[in-house]
Order: sequence, then structure tokens, then C-alpha cells
Amino acid sequence: MPPSQETAVPEITFADFRQRAQIDARRIPIEGTIETTFRCNLNCVHCYVNEPAGASEVQSRELSLERLKVLVDEIVEEGCLYILLTGGEVLVRPDFPELYLYARSRGLLVVVFTNGTLVTDRLADLFVEHTPEAIEITLYGMTKGTYERVTRVPGSYERCLAGIRRLVGRKLPLTLKTMALTWNQDEVAAMEEYARGLGLDFRFDSSLNPRVDCGANRNGELQIAPERALQLDLGSPERLADLRAFCERLTRPDLVFDTEHVYTCGAGQSSFTVDPYGRLQMCQLSRRSFHDLKEGTFAEGWHELFPRLRDRTWQTNDVCRRCSLMALCVSCPGAAEMETGDPEAIIPGFCELTHLKAWAVMGESSGHRRDATCCLGEGRLASRPEDEIEARLTGGCGSCGHADPEPPERLVRLERRRPDRR
Repeated sequence: MPPSQETAVPEITFADFRQRAQIDARRIPIEGTIETTFRCNLNCVHCYVNEPAGASEVQSRELSLERLKVLVDEIVEEGCLYILLTGGEVLVRPDFPELYLYARSRGLLVVVFTNGTLVTDRLADLFVEHTPEAIEITLYGMTKGTYERVTRVPGSYERCLAGIRRLVGRKLPLTLKTMALTWNQDEVAAMEEYARGLGLDFRFDSSLNPRVDCGANRNGELQIAPERALQLDLGSPERLADLRAFCERLTRPDLVFDTEHVYTCGAGQSSFTVDPYGRLQMCQLSRRSFHDLKEGTFAEGWHELFPRLRDRTWQTNDVCRRCSLMALCVSCPGAAEMETGDPEAIIPGFCELTHLKAWAVMGESSGHRRDATCCLGEGRLASRPEDEIEARLTGGCGSCGHADPEPPERLVRLERRRPDRR
């Protein structure tokens, strides 16, 4: 066809495609996470999974490369489009390149999460030839002292920066991120400046979670207080504008909020997680119920187990099911289950942070109290004078990194994608 007769193909956003294809209504597992290992070459103090890299017994229980390839075939057959390969440290497995290339060969858009310390020139060149949808590297500090205090591995700071340089130099789709801890909170701004200087996006999460690999709880010393988390979250005009727009769209008290079912997210509806040992779960948080892929197929778990789990209706918690802040809340049924064993439970730390965020951009028009007593009935914030809370939000001790030197242990969530990411 002559150039003058060529017809342009119209483009639509993925959100529009998702709606027009009825992805959620048809229960298509459009995106998933495969945790290939819980082993890691670092020993991060806050990590939710952190088995030693050379733990042979742990390695022997992981899904084999052959089963992982079959799994890729199974999820593609069910309509999967995006897959996240993560760990532990995903690059600990020497068969990562083969699995990655196989997933790409089946048409999957692959995202890779890594700590960056094992990114070699050879691997970076592989990514150039077969470019992933995205690569994300977690920084743990912007100084060697802070970074290696968190990772507890000498030399890891320089190896991480070297890995970043290799990917940036090849112009690969890289994002940097961090977990904001009491140990590194004063370096979050420097980490963001470093990322922006490289032309990269940056984000952070301030909520920790319990371990899932051995059941040990995290040290409460690491969890920053809700006031400090909000202060970091609103540290730029862009993030404040994003939060305001989100609240105006999804948390207005004039909207009707009353959900019958506990699970209203995409977990088990359009997304899934597979852990290193073959347990197919609805998400990275909800791990108590699973389908064993060593004994069965992906389709069996997706079509038989997950619909039953998602049929659960609210039994005990009328507060959350009717809350206008649900879309903003940093909690969810999976987080509540991980934290308490009950997907309907309220986590006070989550609730307080959510109310602080809503109040910061909506004030009284949010229909809620800043101290969260409207939902909790009581709470840690309610015991503090308003001027003390305000000081922690606007400066004072909170801004210098010494807020709550001995905070109560409050173990919260895994990093999650924002609800409006699509």
C-alpha cells in the first residue's frame, strides 16, 4: 500500500483496553508475580524474605527451571500479559537468564525486581538485546554507612551503584526505590535527588511487614511513625498534587461506600502470586490459602480455589466495609491477614496513617477525624495533643529523624502498586 494510503492504527490506554476487554469481569489473570527464590546475597535487617543465598535445603524446595517454564506456558494459556520476576534476590538463581528469555519468548512483558548488586555487564547486555518492560532496584541508603548498616554485607553499596551504572549506561528502563526506615529516613531526599540526576523515576514505601519465610517479626525500631511517613510522602509538590487528585476522585464522603465482599482488589481476579515452593496465592500478602503447583496446574487454582476465596463476605467489620477512605487506605484484606491472621481486622497503624493523609489534603471535608478515632474509637494519635501532632508533621523532632526512638512494634504491609497505576 502506498504511504499516502496507509491507515493509522488508533492507540488506547491500557486502562481503556482493560475495560473494553472486560479483563476483571472475565477473570483473566492479566498480571502475576513469580517469586523464584527467597534466597538473597544480602541480609537486610527489614526484609520480609531473607534466606541465605547458599542455603542448599531451601534451594532444593524451590520450583525447578523446568516447572517454571511449564508455569509460564500455563499462565500464557490463561491470558497473562505481565509477569514480575522477583525474590529474594532473583539473580541469585543462575538459571534466571534462561527463565527470563523463555518468558519473553512466550510474549510476556517482564518486569524484574533486584537489589542490583549482581547486575553484571553480561546480564546488562542481555537486557539490551531482550529489553524488559521495567527493572526496579532498591536502594537502602545514599551513604555507604547507612546502606550497609541495612544490608549487613560489606561492599554491597558499591556493587549496587555499579549495577545501576551498568543499566543507566545502556539506557534501560530502570526505576529506583527504597524502603523508608528509621535508619535511612534522613537520606530519602538524597536518594530521590540521585535518581532524578540519573533521569530515573524514584519512589519509596514506609510500611514494613512481618516475615513470610520463617515467621519472625520485624524490629519495631525500624518502622517510622505515621506522622513522619506522611511528612516524607508529602515532601514534594508533585506527590501532594497526586494525593489531592486521588482523594478528590475516590474518597469523597458523598460517594456511597458499602462493599459486600472482603476482597475488592484484583487479587485472585486479575492478578496472582507464585512463591518459590510452588504455592499459588492470590497476592504477595494473602498467603494462608494456596494451591500447590507441584501437585496441580495453574488453571485448577485460578478457576477453583480463587473464586471461593473471593466469595468471602464481611462478617465482623462494618467499619472498613463502609469507609470512604478505603481506596486510600494502606491496608487491605491481605495485609490484615498477614498481620493478624484475619483478613477483616483493622490495623491501627494503617488506619492512623490513612487518616493523616486524608486530613492533609481534605481537612474536615474528608468526613473523618485526623486522629482516626472516628474509625478506631481510640488510638495512639488521639492521646497526643493536636499541637504535638502538628509539630511532627511540620518539623520539630520528626524532621530530624529522631521521632519515636522506641516506637511500638507495628508491622505493616508489603510495597504495593498504587491503585491508580494503570
